[in-house]
Amino acid sequence: MKRLAGTALLAVLCAGATGSAQPPPAHTEYEVKAAFLYNFTKFVKWPGHKAQGVTFVVAVLGDDPFGDALDRTFDGKMILDRKVEIRRITRVDSPAGIGLLFVASSESPRLVQVLKAVEGQAVLTVGEMDRFTERGGMIGLRLASDVVKFDINLAEVEKAGLDMSSQLVRLARHVIARRGGL
Repeated sequence: MKRLAGTALLAVLCAGATGSAQPPPAHTEYEVKAAFLYNFTKFVKWPGHKAQGVTFVVAVLGDDPFGDALDRTFDGKMILDRKVEIRRITRVDSPAGIGLLFVASSESPRLVQVLKAVEGQAVLTVGEMDRFTERGGMIGLRLASDVVKFDINLAEVEKAGLDMSSQLVRLARHVIARRGGL
């Protein structure tokens, strides 16, 4: 069942592929990860999202591994009925307005400070460094056997006031439970 659900999410991620008989070109790791970021936004609810501004900000903190893949993935898309703005940032001084924060691996030594800076804010934190969710991040991306998988820390999602769909939680490889259990 989990494999089928994973296949369904993969189908959503790859939506828009051509209908031709030729196989679509292989996607790079960061094209796939960018698609995951976009789709995560479909399965998370932000509190008071209508009052948060005219754009939904996706910020990449640190050395950007995406290149233009993130821009292409979000180009022309809307999140919470708002245009998407991609920001590359070097520090999180003012997390207000950021909806999704991708913490690059280059920020691993500063992860505690980064997560402290967004604490109490409705910011979905996503990273790909080792033990990201165990260290307080919300969604940790992993590449295993050329397949992108993810872990979720529901306790941190809940602390940020975000509501994550059980559909997304079921697809996670590993889940750190909410404070009151799942």
